Amino acid sequence: MKNDRGMQNRFVILHGWENRRPPDHWEHWLFDELTARGAEVDYPQLPDPDTPDLDTWLAALDQLVTRGERPVTLLAHSLAASLWLTRLARSDSPGLVTRLALAAIPAPDVLRSTVVEAFIDHPPVIAPLPGVEQIVFEGEDDPYSPGGVRAAYEIDPSIPVELVNGGGHLTPDSGFGPWPRILEWTLATEEMPS
Repeated sequence: MKNDRGMQNRFVILHGWENRRPPDHWEHWLFDELTARGAEVDYPQLPDPDTPDLDTWLAALDQLVTRGERPVTLLAHSLAASLWLTRLARSDSPGLVTRLALAAIPAPDVLRSTVVEAFIDHPPVIAPLPGVEQIVFEGEDDPYSPGGVRAAYEIDPSIPVELVNGGGHLTPDSGFGPWPRILEWTLATEEMPS
């Protein structure tokens, strides 16, 4: 869990829309796995998950990825992935994030005309970020991403996209729960790109 500079990463896990951090969700399982290993993990309950306010969630995200000096591994699921992309569109800075996993990114068209439409205020592009290792996880047949993530986003070829067979939206309703692959990725330490 140490990066190439010998500093231990801080982990940030962010949930999506209508999520109240249920104990059977992979996010909660990952939080438990990481804290059991002695890691520093932020897994906050973001305010008003049914009717989230973009500016409130952006402020929470900004505080989480800029606090302190330690590098951050960010795992953003669903609406939190849209939140991250909107933050990048507005600030163009990853803060202290050196490793980034975006999981089950909802298609902007699916969120349009909903209470979370403001969260799609970003171009449909996922581009490399200098010094940040990135990965995208998409669930097979995700109802929030019809046709898959590449149907909604232009993803730079240098960013791996892993399909999770039978994954759906990567929630307890689709069997996630414990997800060993996300733990494996989270714990991996690779040299950061320069």
